[in-house]
Amino acid sequence: MKEIEYIQVGDYLLPNLKVEEMHLNRFGRAKLDYLKKHDYLLYFKLLSKNELNDYLLKVQKEADDLYDRLVEEYKIKWNVTEELKQKNQIKWVQMMNNIKSCVDEIVYKTLLN
Repeated sequence: MKEIEYIQVGDYLLPNLKVEEMHLNRFGRAKLDYLKKHDYLLYFKLLSKNELNDYLLKVQKEADDLYDRLVEEYKIKWNVTEELKQKNQIKWVQMMNNIKSCVDEIVYKTLLN
């Protein structure tokens, strides 16, 4: 666990609850937004223990891994290959956009809510 810094305000010591700047992708930012709006208790608990960054980065990595794995599985399942890309680029782009939309929805519903 990281060391928590305290600020003296009058006679009280209060934890310095600043969120360090993180490099979050869309999944990490979505989870942070979800915590702030729908699970404030967990957000404040993680923030007060100075574990919010680690939690968000962990969720982000899980979401990225799931996203990559599902995209590859759907490409195989729906037969979206490099051969299709060479023969019919428009169809390939349509299929890839469809796959990415489906996978986005799955990742958001399973890990980010």
